[in-house]
Amino acid sequence: MLIKFLVIIISLILIGILANYSGKLVELIKLPSLIGMILLGMFVGPSFLNLVPQSTLNISPYIKDIALVTVLFIGGLGISINQMKQIGRPAVLLSIVPATLEGLTIAFLSMIFLNFTFVQGAILGFIIAAVSPAVLVPSMVDLIKRKIGQDKAIPQMLLVGASADDTVAITLFTTFLGIYMSSNNGQSISIASELFSIPTTIISSIFIGWVLALLTKKLLKAIKINALRVILAFIICLLIRLVENTFHLKVFNSLLTIMIYGFFLRAFLDDLALKIQDGINIVWNYGKIYLFAFVGMAINPSLVGEYLWIGILMLSISLTVRSIGVAISLIGTNLSFKERIFCIIAYLPKATVQSAKAGIPLQMGVVGGEVMQAIAILSVLITAPIGAIGINLTSPKLLKQNDEYEELVV
Repeated sequence: MLIKFLVIIISLILIGILANYSGKLVELIKLPSLIGMILLGMFVGPSFLNLVPQSTLNISPYIKDIALVTVLFIGGLGISINQMKQIGRPAVLLSIVPATLEGLTIAFLSMIFLNFTFVQGAILGFIIAAVSPAVLVPSMVDLIKRKIGQDKAIPQMLLVGASADDTVAITLFTTFLGIYMSSNNGQSISIASELFSIPTTIISSIFIGWVLALLTKKLLKAIKINALRVILAFIICLLIRLVENTFHLKVFNSLLTIMIYGFFLRAFLDDLALKIQDGINIVWNYGKIYLFAFVGMAINPSLVGEYLWIGILMLSISLTVRSIGVAISLIGTNLSFKERIFCIIAYLPKATVQSAKAGIPLQMGVVGGEVMQAIAILSVLITAPIGAIGINLTSPKLLKQNDEYEELVV
C-alpha cells in the first residue's frame, strides 16, 4: 500500500512538472498553455507511450473533479448581481438552444451517414453537444481577470450558459440512452418526465447554491484568517460535488450549484468573496495543470480510424448549426457583430463530457457504440484546440479592454 501511494505521488509530481513545461513551451509559439498540457497527457497516457501507472489513472477522475470544482467556484465568485441581470436572458438561451440544435442535427446526420436510428443518433448527438467546461470556463475566468469583455459581461454570460448547457446535453443523452435500453428490454420510458427534469435540475441547483451561501455567509464573515475561509468554502464545494458523484441525483447538477454558490457568496460577502477568490486562484494554478493533462490521457486518437472523414463532415455541419444556435440566443442583446462572433468561437470546444461519456454506449451494448466513441473522440481532437486557440487569439481583437470601456463611461 505504501509503495502504491509513493508511485502515485511521484507520478503526479512528474506529470505536473512535464505538463507545466509543456504548457509554457506552446505559449512560446503564441498558443494557449492548455494545448501543450493536453498533448503531453495524450502522449504519456495509455494511447501512446503508456507511461502513467494504472493506480494514478484510477484516481484521475477525482483530480479532474477537484480542478473543475475549483475553476467553476472561481467563475461564480467573478459574477456580480448587476452582471447577472445584464446576462440573464441570453445566458438561459445559450444553455438550451445551441446544444439542442447540435444534438438533433447529429441525430439526423447519423441516420443519413451511419444508418443509425434516430434514438441511436441522438445518443451520439448529445454526447457531442455539450460545450467543454474544462476549456471554456478557465478561458472566461482568465478574460475576467484581464478585464476583457467586462463592459457587457460577456465572459460571465458564457460561463453561466456553458454550465447549464452541460445539464441540458447530459440529461438528453441520458434520456435517449434510457429510451434505447428500455426498448431493448421491452420497457417504456416517459420522455416528458425526462425533459421536465432539465428545468427542474437547473432550478433546484440554483436554489441549493443560494441556500448554502445563505447558511455559510455568517460563518465565513466570522473567520478572520483568509486561508481558513478559503479552506472552508472549498470544502463545501467539494462536498457538493461528492453528493452528486455518490448519489447520482437526477435533479441536481453539482457543477452549476458550485458556480451559483460562488455567485451568491459574491453578493453576500462583497470584498470578502474576492479575498476567497484570491485564495482559490492559488489552488487553480496547480489544478489546471492536472485537469488538462488528464483530459489528454482520456483521448485515444487511434479509435477515430475509418470514421475520420465522415466524422469531419458531420461535425462541420453540426458546428455550423451550433453557431447559428449561438447567434439566435444573442438576438436582442446589445452585443456588436464582433462580440457575437467571439461568443460563437467560445462555444465551439468540446473535451470533458465527450472524454467521460464517449465509451458509455459501447460499454452498455448499444449497437454502433464503437462508432459513437470514435466520432465523440474526433470532436475533442478537432474542437478543443480550435476553440482554445480561437478564444486566445480573438478575445483581444473582438472584445473591448476595460480601459476602453472606462473611457466610454467618462
